[in-house]
Amino acid sequence: MARTKPKVVVLADPKEADAALAELAGIKRDLAALECVMNESIDAIKAEAKAQSTPLTTRLKDLEAALANFATARKDDLFPKKKSLEMTFGVLGFRQSTKLKTLARFTWKLVLERLQELAAGPNGAPFHQAIRVKPEVDKEAMRDWPEERLAAVGVHKVAEDEFFYELKAEAIENAAA
Repeated sequence: MARTKPKVVVLADPKEADAALAELAGIKRDLAALECVMNESIDAIKAEAKAQSTPLTTRLKDLEAALANFATARKDDLFPKKKSLEMTFGVLGFRQSTKLKTLARFTWKLVLERLQELAAGPNGAPFHQAIRVKPEVDKEAMRDWPEERLAAVGVHKVAEDEFFYELKAEAIENAAA
């Protein structure tokens, strides 16, 4: 693909700037209309796919349940020494898994609170490693810090003038009508 330089538009006076704002509003309106049509098409495709996949998903779940019931009912016959059975179109089997469940009268929230209590104690290291913590910089909290504190952590404030524009939707709709 050949390279092209972007066209730089130079506005000479406020009247041209106002015309550019009007054109921007029109482009945004056209883009919103295109996006609306796109979303409607996507929603229609999703609805059609869901309608076609529902019977397949139902059949899949029924067959999985039937295989699990079959294997469980004949576990002693089919798996006397092995944990799996090789078949023509696949493998049936049982895997041993270990899950963590809370004791009676405990919830995962209570478990977390108990871990935090025990981690704060003198022998808390093994309990502390069972608590997930995701550290990240809180830039909003740092905005109010003085420059000295910011510099101590390797940050400084930079003031910039950022260009913005706002479109007057009502005036543009009236002009379009």
